[in-house]
Amino acid sequence: MLNYHSITYDPGNKAVITPELFTEQMNYLAENGYTTLTLKHFSDIWLGEAEMPKKPVLLTFDDGYADNHEYAMPLLKKLGFHATLFMSPGTTDDGYFLSWEQVKEMHEAGWDIQPHGMTHPYLTSLSKSDQAYEILEAKKQIEDQLGTTADIFCYPYGAYNAKTLAILKENGFRFAFTIEQGKTKTNQDPLKLKRIFVNGEEPTKTLIKNLEKNY
Repeated sequence: MLNYHSITYDPGNKAVITPELFTEQMNYLAENGYTTLTLKHFSDIWLGEAEMPKKPVLLTFDDGYADNHEYAMPLLKKLGFHATLFMSPGTTDDGYFLSWEQVKEMHEAGWDIQPHGMTHPYLTSLSKSDQAYEILEAKKQIEDQLGTTADIFCYPYGAYNAKTLAILKENGFRFAFTIEQGKTKTNQDPLKLKRIFVNGEEPTKTLIKNLEKNY
């Protein structure tokens, strides 16, 4: 599970990758036999209802930056790649983050759209009722806007506690992604799944090493 954020130019920011480096990495995956998964395919593999391809990878994009629409969407469409966007509906339409119109275009292009909290807060600093609002309102807005089921969560800043987990379980969330580093395995708690953070300051050869280490 690869964890991307913004695709633009911001030297010194590890969560930002340049369009050129992102393109290089996606081309590497395409040229070396990697299969990008939809969330349904991922879920089917998890449940034992589908075979795992030789080199599976789930491309995840956190936060919902507008540059994901500008740079990632057309490239992934060209390569025939699937991706998952974890967005915070409360940030839409400010220009820096995706608008609902852009999100709908990405959904129509085959992206899975799932919640990342309403306003991207540190959930652990909130009461259970405030956490519930952040999680469930984000879920509701995505489902209302797209007509889909939004039952897979990504923790803002990777922060969660027992209250967070209880809310997810009580409301039927099937999976949740952390920022803990490593390969996702079926023996992990489905609400505490690991990913590999893609450091935008590191070259593609570092990503290759991380991928090879986790297969």
